[in-house]
Parts: sequence; structure tokens; C-alpha cells
Amino acid sequence: MKRFIRIACVAAVIALLGACSRQVAVKIGVVAPMSGPLAQYGKDIANGAQLAVEELNRDYFTIGGRRARFELMVEDDKASPEEGKTAAKRLIDADIAAVFGHFNSGVSIAAAPLYAQAGIPQLSVSTNPKYTRMGLKTAFRITADDIQQGATLARLITDKLRAKSLYIVDDRTLFGVGIADEVGRIVQARKLQSPRESLDPKNANYAALAKQIRDANADTVFFGGDEAGGLPLLKALRQAGSSARFVVADAMCDNSTVKGAQGNADANYYCTIAGVPPSWLSSGIGFTEMYRTRFGAPGAYSTLSYDGIHVLAQAMQQAGSAVPANYLPTLAKGAFSGKVQGTVEFDDKGDIKDGTVVIYKSVGGQLIEQRDVL
Repeated sequence: MKRFIRIACVAAVIALLGACSRQVAVKIGVVAPMSGPLAQYGKDIANGAQLAVEELNRDYFTIGGRRARFELMVEDDKASPEEGKTAAKRLIDADIAAVFGHFNSGVSIAAAPLYAQAGIPQLSVSTNPKYTRMGLKTAFRITADDIQQGATLARLITDKLRAKSLYIVDDRTLFGVGIADEVGRIVQARKLQSPRESLDPKNANYAALAKQIRDANADTVFFGGDEAGGLPLLKALRQAGSSARFVVADAMCDNSTVKGAQGNADANYYCTIAGVPPSWLSSGIGFTEMYRTRFGAPGAYSTLSYDGIHVLAQAMQQAGSAVPANYLPTLAKGAFSGKVQGTVEFDDKGDIKDGTVVIYKSVGGQLIEQRDVL
């Protein structure tokens, strides 16, 4: 009996070793602000990626004929370029196969050369055009850029809202200045005058700026930047008696942002998201239900990270390898099935082809998609 047990144990060990040899371990980095004012966006990204990894592992996804076991390594870049580079180095040292990140354009651009030097594909939601125009073969964007988003915002302001007096404010960040530049360039070409100010979120005199905007009789304000400067400005505007339409881009297009405005964004608040909403596809609706069960209502970037992990996995599968150098050419040239975005392909710069930008309006404190705006 003991001899039989020993033989059985040896057989079990051999079987286990054989099963392990038929598996390939794939580590994917996810890096975004997990702390600070933008932490909700980072957590949304991490949650969407986690659902994708669990789904891939559950479905016995294979790469090169072997079952792939995916693992996430989540890092906090604190929305800081320097912290972003430090986080990137930790992920590179951990021998990741790919990275999904960063969130902020300035952080993505700072970290991108590090991933490029290591030959690791970087898939980002950052929208500043410079990110994919540095000549790095490893940089990819899974969403429309600020040129596309800026054009949509400008059309919203001029064609739908029919602004008579526009005031533009940016927060001096790479993202904020870039998107404000795009909006300003287009509205000025359409003969809409737009005074502009830049503010430092930490030292701005919001009350004085709000009074300045109110006294200019601006019926619309465009703010380029994130919540650290945008929410105090919006609150100051309302306290100054201005009911001007407040228009922002994707860094302030989340129900958590509207909630943080404490009633000041319940009306006359418009924003854009670069990406396809889950409601457009049946598989997207399924994603929403799955996400809601685990984490509550999905954020705008949950869908992009969920799709992004699937895109990276499909590129590895098509190439038959999770080694970055082997699957990078496939990622650059292939076509992939985004569960929410639909077909995902990248152009020669690494930008997604046919990027979608959707407008939302706050109605009673909830962001509602505006399909008929433009």
C-alpha cells in the first residue's frame, strides 16, 4: 500500500510538472494614480484590467499552444512624471510583458522612453498627441487624442451651445494646455473670441478669476485640466453668480467628479470621453453588469483598460509568444477584438484608428450620453 501511495504521489508530481511546463506566465503592469485627487481614475483602470485578467485566466486563453496565466502588477504613479518614471523602472525590473498606463499625459510621455529602451509595449489612455509622436515603436494609444477630442469640444461649444462669449482656462499641465490649445485654435478660426487664463491649482485666486470671467459676461467656460483646478474654479464661478456652461474634457468626465462638485455640476456641465461607451455593444452591456457586481458602476477608463488587456493578450496569441520583441510587430500591425470598443487597430504612429469621442451632459448630477448633440 505504501509503495502504491509513493508511486501515486510521484505520478501526481510528474503530472503537475507537466502541466506547469504547458503554461506560460504573463505579467502585465498597470500604472496610474492610485492615490491623490485622481485616484478614482486609477482605481477604475486597475479594476477594469483585473476583470480582463480574471476572464482570460478563466477561459484557458492560450499563447503558442500553452495555457497563459496572466498576473497584474499595479503601481501608483501619483500623477507625477518623476513618480511615473520610478514606477516604470520597478515594472521593467519585474520583467513585465506589457504595461497599461499611464493616465496623465505628462506622466506617459516621461515614462515612455524607459519602456521603449526596454522594448516593452506601452498601451495608454493619455491623449496629448506628443505621446505617439516621439518616434517610439513601443507607444500605443487606445483612445482618441486631443486633436480629435479638441475638435469635438469646439463643435460642441460653437454648434450646439452656440456660445456668444467663451472664456478658456488651463491648469498649466501638459494635458490641460494641450487640450485648451486645440479648442482655442478651432473656436478662433470660427470667429469666436476667447480670452484665456492659466492657473496654478495650488496657488490660484479662484474668487478673483471667477469674478473676472463673470464680469466678461462669458456664457461658456472651457477648462483644460483635471479636478485639482477645475472643481475649485467651478465652485467659485457659481459662488460669484455665474451660470455659464462649464465644458471640460475627459479628465473631469466621471460621475465621481460631478459628485465632488457638491451640486455645482448638476446642470450646465458638459464633458467628453474619448472611447466607446459600454452601452453601444451587447458585449459592453455584459461588461457593465460584470463590473457592477464586483466594483459598482464602471468609470470611463474601466472599459479602456478592460479592452486594452484583451488587445495585448490577443497580440501575444496571434504572435504565438508573450516575449515583447516577438509580439510587438503583431500589436503594431494586427486587428484585435475589443469587447467594448469593437475592432481595435493602430496606425503607423501607434494611435488607434477611428477613435471615438462622446459628449456627456450632467442632468440632475448624472452624466448622460448625448448622442444627438452634433
